[in-house]
Amino acid sequence: MWGRRVARMVSIRVPTEARTEWTFPGPLGGTIESHPFESSVLRGNPWGDPAVRDVTVYRPPSGHTEGRPLLVYLSGYTGAGWRELARPTYLQSTRLRRLDYLIRTGAVPEAVVVAPDCLTTLGGSQYLNSTATGRYEDHVLQEVIPWARERFRTGPIGLLGTSSGGFGSLVLALRHPDVVQAAASNAGDSAFEYTYTQDFPVAFRALQKAGGPEALLRRVLAEPTPGFGPHHPDIRALETMAYASCYSPVDSEPGRFELPFDLETGALRPEVWARWLEWDPIRMIGTERYGAALRRLRYVYVDGGTQDEYGLDLGARIFAARGQALGAVVEHEQFDGGHFDSVPRYDGMFRRLLAALTGPSRAASA
Repeated sequence: MWGRRVARMVSIRVPTEARTEWTFPGPLGGTIESHPFESSVLRGNPWGDPAVRDVTVYRPPSGHTEGRPLLVYLSGYTGAGWRELARPTYLQSTRLRRLDYLIRTGAVPEAVVVAPDCLTTLGGSQYLNSTATGRYEDHVLQEVIPWARERFRTGPIGLLGTSSGGFGSLVLALRHPDVVQAAASNAGDSAFEYTYTQDFPVAFRALQKAGGPEALLRRVLAEPTPGFGPHHPDIRALETMAYASCYSPVDSEPGRFELPFDLETGALRPEVWARWLEWDPIRMIGTERYGAALRRLRYVYVDGGTQDEYGLDLGARIFAARGQALGAVVEHEQFDGGHFDSVPRYDGMFRRLLAALTGPSRAASA
Protein backbone atom coordinates (compact mmCIF):
# COMPACT_ATOMS: atom_id res chain seq x y z
CA MET A 1 0.00 0.00 0.00
CA TRP A 2 1.30 3.34 -1.01
CA GLY A 3 1.79 5.78 1.79
CA ARG A 4 -0.14 9.03 1.91
CA ARG A 5 1.72 11.92 0.29
CA VAL A 6 2.22 14.78 2.67
CA ALA A 7 1.95 18.23 1.12
CA ARG A 8 4.91 20.46 1.79
CA MET A 9 4.62 24.15 2.37
CA VAL A 10 6.83 25.89 -0.19
CA SER A 11 7.51 29.57 0.14
CA ILE A 12 8.22 31.62 -2.94
CA ARG A 13 11.13 33.98 -3.17
CA VAL A 14 10.85 37.05 -5.40
CA PRO A 15 14.13 37.54 -7.32
CA THR A 16 14.23 41.27 -6.77
CA GLU A 17 17.78 41.38 -8.11
CA ALA A 18 16.31 40.72 -11.57
CA ARG A 19 14.11 43.77 -11.35
CA THR A 20 14.84 46.61 -13.75
CA GLU A 21 13.87 50.25 -13.83
CA TRP A 22 10.88 49.30 -15.98
CA THR A 23 9.15 48.04 -12.82
CA PHE A 24 9.35 51.37 -11.01
CA PRO A 25 10.48 53.95 -13.60
CA GLY A 26 12.95 56.35 -12.06
CA PRO A 27 13.86 59.86 -13.09
CA LEU A 28 15.23 60.43 -16.55
CA GLY A 29 18.85 61.32 -17.05
CA GLY A 30 17.81 63.78 -19.73
CA THR A 31 14.70 65.92 -19.90
CA ILE A 32 11.54 65.75 -21.98
CA GLU A 33 9.85 69.02 -22.85
CA SER A 34 6.72 70.06 -24.69
CA HIS A 35 6.78 73.18 -26.87
CA PRO A 36 3.62 74.69 -28.39
CA PHE A 37 4.29 75.36 -32.05
CA GLU A 38 2.08 77.53 -34.21
CA SER A 39 2.27 76.21 -37.77
CA SER A 40 1.74 78.50 -40.70
CA VAL A 41 1.48 75.65 -43.22
CA LEU A 42 -1.23 73.83 -41.25
CA ARG A 43 -3.29 76.98 -40.77
CA GLY A 44 -6.52 76.80 -42.76
CA ASN A 45 -6.21 73.09 -43.60
CA PRO A 46 -9.38 71.65 -45.20
CA TRP A 47 -10.70 69.87 -42.10
CA GLY A 48 -9.95 72.68 -39.68
CA ASP A 49 -7.49 70.53 -37.71
CA PRO A 50 -5.39 72.48 -35.19
CA ALA A 51 -2.57 74.66 -36.47
CA VAL A 52 -1.03 74.88 -32.98
CA ARG A 53 0.72 71.61 -32.17
CA ASP A 54 2.77 70.41 -29.21
CA VAL A 55 6.28 69.41 -30.30
CA THR A 56 7.97 67.04 -27.87
CA VAL A 57 11.74 67.41 -27.36
CA TYR A 58 14.22 65.18 -25.54
CA ARG A 59 17.43 66.82 -24.28
CA PRO A 60 20.34 64.54 -23.32
CA PRO A 61 21.64 64.27 -19.72
CA SER A 62 24.55 66.67 -20.20
CA GLY A 63 22.16 69.40 -21.30
CA HIS A 64 24.42 70.06 -24.27
CA THR A 65 22.66 69.99 -27.62
CA GLU A 66 25.06 71.80 -29.96
CA GLY A 67 26.40 69.46 -32.60
CA ARG A 68 24.48 66.48 -31.22
CA PRO A 69 22.60 64.30 -33.74
CA LEU A 70 18.97 65.31 -34.20
CA LEU A 71 16.60 62.35 -34.28
CA VAL A 72 13.13 63.13 -35.64
CA TYR A 73 10.71 60.58 -34.23
CA LEU A 74 7.54 60.04 -36.30
CA SER A 75 4.65 58.31 -34.53
CA GLY A 76 2.55 55.52 -36.00
CA TYR A 77 -1.11 55.76 -37.00
CA THR A 78 -3.22 57.58 -34.31
CA GLY A 79 0.02 58.53 -32.55
CA ALA A 80 1.58 61.90 -31.76
CA GLY A 81 4.88 62.94 -30.22
CA TRP A 82 3.29 64.17 -27.00
CA ARG A 83 2.42 60.59 -26.08
CA GLU A 84 6.10 60.10 -25.26
CA LEU A 85 5.65 62.44 -22.29
CA ALA A 86 3.65 59.81 -20.41
CA ARG A 87 5.26 57.58 -17.79
CA PRO A 88 5.43 53.98 -18.98
CA THR A 89 2.97 51.40 -17.71
CA TYR A 90 4.00 48.42 -15.58
CA LEU A 91 6.87 46.41 -17.12
CA GLN A 92 6.71 48.55 -20.24
CA SER A 93 8.75 51.43 -21.54
CA THR A 94 8.62 54.26 -24.06
CA ARG A 95 10.97 54.95 -26.91
CA LEU A 96 12.43 58.08 -25.34
CA ARG A 97 13.03 56.27 -22.06
CA ARG A 98 14.81 53.47 -23.92
CA LEU A 99 17.06 56.05 -25.56
CA ASP A 100 17.66 57.77 -22.23
CA TYR A 101 18.68 54.43 -20.70
CA LEU A 102 21.10 53.71 -23.55
CA ILE A 103 22.67 57.16 -23.19
CA ARG A 104 22.97 56.87 -19.40
CA THR A 105 24.65 53.47 -19.66
CA GLY A 106 27.06 54.66 -22.35
CA ALA A 107 25.67 52.36 -25.04
CA VAL A 108 25.04 55.25 -27.45
CA PRO A 109 26.24 58.85 -27.76
CA GLU A 110 24.03 61.71 -26.68
CA ALA A 111 21.36 62.95 -29.07
CA VAL A 112 18.42 65.34 -29.26
CA VAL A 113 15.01 64.01 -30.22
CA VAL A 114 12.15 66.03 -31.63
CA ALA A 115 8.74 64.38 -32.02
CA PRO A 116 6.10 66.34 -33.97
CA ASP A 117 2.34 65.97 -33.77
CA CYS A 118 0.93 65.19 -37.22
CA LEU A 119 -2.40 63.73 -36.13
CA THR A 120 -5.45 64.45 -38.31
CA THR A 121 -9.20 64.08 -37.87
CA LEU A 122 -8.94 60.60 -39.43
CA GLY A 123 -6.00 59.55 -37.26
CA GLY A 124 -2.93 60.18 -39.38
CA SER A 125 -1.28 62.16 -42.15
CA GLN A 126 1.40 59.67 -43.31
CA TYR A 127 3.61 62.80 -43.08
CA LEU A 128 2.61 63.80 -46.62
CA ASN A 129 1.19 66.93 -48.18
CA SER A 130 -2.39 66.31 -49.27
CA THR A 131 -5.21 68.55 -50.47
CA ALA A 132 -7.49 66.49 -48.23
CA THR A 133 -5.54 66.69 -44.96
CA GLY A 134 -3.04 69.54 -45.16
CA ARG A 135 0.71 70.10 -45.59
CA TYR A 136 2.24 67.73 -43.05
CA GLU A 137 5.40 67.01 -45.06
CA ASP A 138 6.04 70.76 -45.14
CA HIS A 139 5.25 71.01 -41.43
CA VAL A 140 8.01 68.52 -40.60
CA LEU A 141 10.61 69.59 -43.15
CA GLN A 142 10.04 73.35 -43.40
CA GLU A 143 8.98 74.12 -39.84
CA VAL A 144 9.79 71.57 -37.13
CA ILE A 145 13.27 70.54 -38.28
CA PRO A 146 14.50 74.11 -38.97
CA TRP A 147 13.06 75.23 -35.62
CA ALA A 148 14.85 72.44 -33.77
CA ARG A 149 18.15 73.00 -35.57
CA GLU A 150 18.12 76.72 -34.83
CA ARG A 151 16.95 76.41 -31.24
CA PHE A 152 19.24 73.55 -30.20
CA ARG A 153 22.08 73.98 -32.75
CA THR A 154 22.04 70.28 -33.56
CA GLY A 155 24.14 68.26 -35.98
CA PRO A 156 23.25 65.56 -38.55
CA ILE A 157 19.63 64.47 -38.90
CA GLY A 158 18.10 61.01 -38.76
CA LEU A 159 14.42 60.12 -39.13
CA LEU A 160 12.90 57.12 -37.37
CA GLY A 161 9.51 55.64 -36.61
CA THR A 162 7.26 52.61 -36.48
CA SER A 163 4.50 51.60 -38.90
CA SER A 164 3.16 54.82 -40.46
CA GLY A 165 6.07 56.58 -38.76
CA GLY A 166 8.50 54.16 -40.38
CA PHE A 167 6.85 54.88 -43.72
CA GLY A 168 7.20 58.61 -43.10
CA SER A 169 10.86 58.21 -42.17
CA LEU A 170 11.69 56.39 -45.40
CA VAL A 171 9.61 58.59 -47.69
CA LEU A 172 10.71 61.92 -46.22
CA ALA A 173 14.35 60.82 -46.32
CA LEU A 174 13.97 59.79 -49.97
CA ARG A 175 12.31 63.07 -50.83
CA HIS A 176 14.77 65.23 -48.88
CA PRO A 177 18.27 63.67 -48.94
CA ASP A 178 19.66 67.21 -48.92
CA VAL A 179 18.29 67.65 -45.38
CA VAL A 180 18.27 64.13 -43.93
CA GLN A 181 21.37 61.96 -43.58
CA ALA A 182 19.87 58.69 -42.33
CA ALA A 183 16.55 56.95 -41.71
CA ALA A 184 15.29 53.99 -39.68
CA SER A 185 11.99 52.18 -40.10
CA ASN A 186 10.51 49.66 -37.70
CA ALA A 187 7.79 47.80 -39.62
CA GLY A 188 7.14 50.76 -41.87
CA ASP A 189 4.34 50.60 -44.43
CA SER A 190 5.66 49.11 -47.68
CA ALA A 191 4.80 46.32 -50.12
CA PHE A 192 1.33 47.83 -50.23
CA GLU A 193 -0.17 44.80 -51.98
CA TYR A 194 0.49 42.79 -48.80
CA THR A 195 -0.12 45.52 -46.25
CA TYR A 196 -3.29 47.34 -47.22
CA THR A 197 -5.33 45.01 -49.39
CA GLN A 198 -6.09 42.66 -46.49
CA ASP A 199 -8.04 45.49 -44.87
CA PHE A 200 -10.12 46.34 -47.93
CA PRO A 201 -12.77 43.58 -47.52
CA VAL A 202 -13.12 44.39 -43.80
CA ALA A 203 -13.42 48.11 -44.51
CA PHE A 204 -15.91 47.52 -47.32
CA ARG A 205 -18.21 45.43 -45.10
CA ALA A 206 -18.02 47.96 -42.26
CA LEU A 207 -18.91 50.80 -44.63
CA GLN A 208 -21.81 48.82 -46.09
CA LYS A 209 -23.12 48.02 -42.61
CA ALA A 210 -22.85 51.65 -41.48
CA GLY A 211 -24.62 53.02 -44.53
CA GLY A 212 -21.57 54.55 -46.18
CA PRO A 213 -18.36 56.39 -45.29
CA GLU A 214 -19.99 59.56 -43.95
CA ALA A 215 -22.39 57.63 -41.73
CA LEU A 216 -19.54 55.57 -40.26
CA LEU A 217 -17.42 58.66 -39.69
CA ARG A 218 -20.26 60.50 -38.00
CA ARG A 219 -20.58 57.69 -35.49
CA VAL A 220 -16.87 57.09 -34.92
CA LEU A 221 -16.01 60.77 -34.56
CA ALA A 222 -18.96 61.57 -32.30
CA GLU A 223 -18.40 59.09 -29.48
CA PRO A 224 -15.84 56.56 -28.19
CA THR A 225 -15.80 53.24 -30.06
CA PRO A 226 -16.17 50.21 -27.76
CA GLY A 227 -13.23 47.92 -28.30
CA PHE A 228 -11.30 50.63 -30.15
CA GLY A 229 -8.24 49.08 -31.69
CA PRO A 230 -6.61 47.77 -34.86
CA HIS A 231 -8.86 44.71 -35.08
CA HIS A 232 -12.20 46.53 -34.84
CA PRO A 233 -13.91 46.60 -38.28
CA ASP A 234 -14.94 50.25 -37.92
CA ILE A 235 -11.38 51.25 -37.03
CA ARG A 236 -9.99 49.31 -39.98
CA ALA A 237 -12.41 51.24 -42.19
CA LEU A 238 -11.34 54.50 -40.53
CA GLU A 239 -7.69 53.62 -41.09
CA THR A 240 -8.30 52.81 -44.75
CA MET A 241 -10.02 56.17 -45.20
CA ALA A 242 -7.13 57.91 -43.45
CA TYR A 243 -4.66 56.39 -45.90
CA ALA A 244 -6.92 57.30 -48.82
CA SER A 245 -6.98 60.91 -47.66
CA CYS A 246 -3.18 60.93 -47.99
CA TYR A 247 -2.65 58.79 -51.09
CA SER A 248 -5.69 59.58 -53.23
CA PRO A 249 -7.05 63.05 -52.42
CA VAL A 250 -9.30 64.83 -54.89
CA ASP A 251 -7.16 67.87 -55.66
CA SER A 252 -10.04 69.77 -57.25
CA GLU A 253 -12.15 69.36 -54.08
CA PRO A 254 -10.02 70.13 -51.00
CA GLY A 255 -10.84 67.93 -48.03
CA ARG A 256 -12.22 65.08 -50.14
CA PHE A 257 -10.63 61.81 -51.25
CA GLU A 258 -11.31 58.59 -53.15
CA LEU A 259 -11.22 55.03 -51.86
CA PRO A 260 -9.31 52.38 -53.82
CA PHE A 261 -12.34 50.08 -54.04
CA ASP A 262 -15.88 50.48 -55.36
CA LEU A 263 -18.41 51.30 -52.65
CA GLU A 264 -21.14 49.20 -54.29
CA THR A 265 -19.27 46.02 -55.27
CA GLY A 266 -15.98 46.20 -53.39
CA ALA A 267 -14.04 45.77 -56.63
CA LEU A 268 -10.58 47.30 -56.70
CA ARG A 269 -10.41 50.59 -58.61
CA PRO A 270 -7.13 50.27 -60.56
CA GLU A 271 -6.77 53.98 -61.31
CA VAL A 272 -7.01 54.90 -57.61
CA TRP A 273 -4.95 51.94 -56.41
CA ALA A 274 -2.21 53.00 -58.81
CA ARG A 275 -2.01 56.34 -57.00
CA TRP A 276 -1.48 54.51 -53.71
CA LEU A 277 1.28 52.37 -55.21
CA GLU A 278 3.21 55.46 -56.26
CA TRP A 279 3.87 56.05 -52.54
CA ASP A 280 5.11 52.51 -51.79
CA PRO A 281 8.75 52.97 -50.69
CA ILE A 282 9.71 49.80 -52.57
CA ARG A 283 8.32 51.15 -55.81
CA MET A 284 9.70 54.62 -55.11
CA ILE A 285 13.31 53.41 -55.03
CA GLY A 286 12.69 51.70 -58.35
CA THR A 287 12.56 55.14 -59.99
CA GLU A 288 15.64 57.07 -61.02
CA ARG A 289 14.92 59.97 -58.67
CA TYR A 290 14.41 57.99 -55.50
CA GLY A 291 16.99 55.34 -56.26
CA ALA A 292 19.58 58.10 -56.51
CA ALA A 293 18.25 59.68 -53.31
CA LEU A 294 18.59 56.38 -51.45
CA ARG A 295 22.25 56.13 -52.46
CA ARG A 296 22.84 59.65 -51.18
CA LEU A 297 21.72 58.73 -47.66
CA ARG A 298 24.46 57.84 -45.22
CA TYR A 299 22.52 54.93 -43.75
CA VAL A 300 19.07 53.29 -43.82
CA TYR A 301 17.80 50.68 -41.35
CA VAL A 302 14.65 48.58 -41.82
CA ASP A 303 13.21 45.78 -39.72
CA GLY A 304 10.04 43.81 -39.07
CA GLY A 305 8.67 41.04 -36.91
CA THR A 306 8.21 37.56 -38.36
CA GLN A 307 4.69 37.54 -36.93
CA ASP A 308 3.74 41.02 -38.16
CA GLU A 309 -0.03 41.06 -38.63
CA TYR A 310 0.25 43.29 -41.70
CA GLY A 311 3.05 41.41 -43.46
CA LEU A 312 5.40 44.34 -42.99
CA ASP A 313 8.36 42.05 -42.38
CA LEU A 314 8.11 41.14 -46.08
CA GLY A 315 8.14 44.79 -47.04
CA ALA A 316 11.31 45.35 -44.98
CA ARG A 317 13.04 42.38 -46.61
CA ILE A 318 12.08 43.46 -50.13
CA PHE A 319 13.07 47.10 -49.55
CA ALA A 320 16.44 46.10 -48.12
CA ALA A 321 17.24 43.67 -50.93
CA ARG A 322 16.37 46.17 -53.64
CA GLY A 323 18.13 49.03 -51.88
CA GLN A 324 21.32 46.97 -51.46
CA ALA A 325 21.14 45.96 -55.12
CA LEU A 326 21.13 49.67 -55.98
CA GLY A 327 24.37 50.14 -54.05
CA ALA A 328 22.80 51.93 -51.08
CA VAL A 329 23.77 51.41 -47.44
CA VAL A 330 20.66 49.57 -46.21
CA GLU A 331 20.71 47.27 -43.18
CA HIS A 332 17.92 44.79 -42.48
CA GLU A 333 16.96 42.91 -39.32
CA GLN A 334 14.03 40.73 -38.39
CA PHE A 335 12.81 39.70 -34.96
CA ASP A 336 10.40 37.18 -33.48
CA GLY A 337 7.35 39.27 -32.73
CA GLY A 338 4.31 41.05 -34.05
CA HIS A 339 3.55 44.52 -35.28
CA PHE A 340 3.00 45.95 -31.81
CA ASP A 341 6.21 44.55 -30.25
CA SER A 342 8.38 47.43 -31.39
CA VAL A 343 9.77 49.20 -28.32
CA PRO A 344 12.58 46.73 -27.43
CA ARG A 345 13.67 46.78 -31.07
CA TYR A 346 14.48 50.46 -30.73
CA ASP A 347 17.61 49.61 -28.73
CA GLY A 348 19.26 48.18 -31.84
CA MET A 349 17.78 50.86 -34.05
CA PHE A 350 19.13 53.66 -31.84
CA ARG A 351 22.60 52.07 -31.73
CA ARG A 352 22.87 51.69 -35.49
CA LEU A 353 21.32 55.01 -36.40
CA LEU A 354 23.48 57.01 -33.99
CA ALA A 355 26.62 55.12 -35.03
CA ALA A 356 25.91 56.09 -38.63
CA LEU A 357 25.22 59.73 -37.76
CA THR A 358 28.30 60.18 -35.56
CA GLY A 359 30.76 58.05 -37.56
CA PRO A 360 32.31 58.55 -40.99
CA SER A 361 29.93 58.52 -43.94
CA ARG A 362 29.52 55.13 -45.57
CA ALA A 363 27.00 56.18 -48.17
CA ALA A 364 27.68 55.05 -51.71
CA SER A 365 28.01 57.74 -54.34
CA ALA A 366 24.87 58.47 -56.31
